[in-house]
Amino acid sequence: MDIHSNFEDLEVGWRLCKGYDDQKHALIEDLFAHINAITLKLSEAEVELRDKRDVIQLNRSRLEEVKTENQALKLEKARHVFASVVIDGDCMPFKDELLRQGLDGGKKTASLLKQAVENELWSRASPDTDVSPNLQVLVRVYANMRGLAKTYKEMDILPDVASLDEFVRGFNMGDALCDFVEAGNGKECSDEKVKAMFRVHLADVHCHQILFGGTADNGYARLLGPCVEDEAARGRITLIEGPPFANELADLKDRFHVVSFSDVFRTQKLLNLNRRVSFHITPPTTPSTGYASAVAKAAPNPPSTRATSTSPRTLTTLAKGLGTAILRNRLGQRVDPSAHFSQTEFASIKARKLCNSHHLLGACSFMDAYGECSHHHGEQLSPRQVQILRAVARQSPCPAGLSCSDPNCILGHRCARDGCVLANCRFSAEMHNVDTKVVVTT
Repeated sequence: MDIHSNFEDLEVGWRLCKGYDDQKHALIEDLFAHINAITLKLSEAEVELRDKRDVIQLNRSRLEEVKTENQALKLEKARHVFASVVIDGDCMPFKDELLRQGLDGGKKTASLLKQAVENELWSRASPDTDVSPNLQVLVRVYANMRGLAKTYKEMDILPDVASLDEFVRGFNMGDALCDFVEAGNGKECSDEKVKAMFRVHLADVHCHQILFGGTADNGYARLLGPCVEDEAARGRITLIEGPPFANELADLKDRFHVVSFSDVFRTQKLLNLNRRVSFHITPPTTPSTGYASAVAKAAPNPPSTRATSTSPRTLTTLAKGLGTAILRNRLGQRVDPSAHFSQTEFASIKARKLCNSHHLLGACSFMDAYGECSHHHGEQLSPRQVQILRAVARQSPCPAGLSCSDPNCILGHRCARDGCVLANCRFSAEMHNVDTKVVVTT
């Protein structure tokens, strides 16, 4: 046996064992280092978790406090919640039979109105729109008392102007939250007070619902217009329908909830009989010496170059006349007075596709709302062209028909065609053969 060779084998074996020991020691050191790093991270995680636990506990405490405060605010709001009924008494008149009952009629009206409002609100209650049992109904009616009393007397609804005072006294006595307020005798006094009260209550978080009664007056379109796109505001507004909706408001009414309290309000506007007229409308086939001719004399002379036609025809339309007066016959029906144009003139204006609202009213709702209009605006029309354009506009029947009370209405209130075949006409039967003799203006 070679001693030298044996020694080398032992040395090789020793080195192998030493290598294994070195690897083992290195592995153990790595394990300790890894354990130390994990322990450090665990300590940091425990600190972070403890901090988060403290934050969560704090937030929970704050959330409970907020919930408690919120519930307290809801209860406080529910104790003071109210519905506001704002009425323009000049354009939203109460029923004649209630007015004639004087003091008792006023008390009855206040009671009927409040009951109708409460029934309406409770009928619409749902989990999302709960009605507080503490709900109060506040009623404010604003009117030009002097002018209103005079109109009632002239229409023989009341025997004298003092009779309205009894009704108002009863209305104010009937319920502590019902007020019939003298707004003053200025033209816009009632409007301004109604608008101010509407805006104040719309901004009040305690106001559950506003029931607005002024829908027969175009002036309120600018009050309601901004609310159309505001879903929260729109949901808190209810329109009360009495007399027919004014044209501009008729365009908006489908966006709001609408109610009708037929036991309380008139369905027709009051006629203003204070302004009498002594002229009358002559049949379209003869030269007019009344309203239309008076307008023609007041208007500038038309251009000397006029279009002619071998078969001229007479068309009837509303000529621009005495301010915003509405002509009515003995039945109280609206009368569109006559004016005469050739067929060529009429066809020429109609073919231009002009914007009726822009040229006849001076404003276009489409242009105001969307910045564009599908019909032509262009340059200002001559007085005669304006008259002819009115004839074009009058070819479309007014939805309110003969009872229309909108002074700015440009639609037709009677069929102007001679020998009209009713079955094929856009105008209703009652809008044919209308008595055109004017007895009052409103």
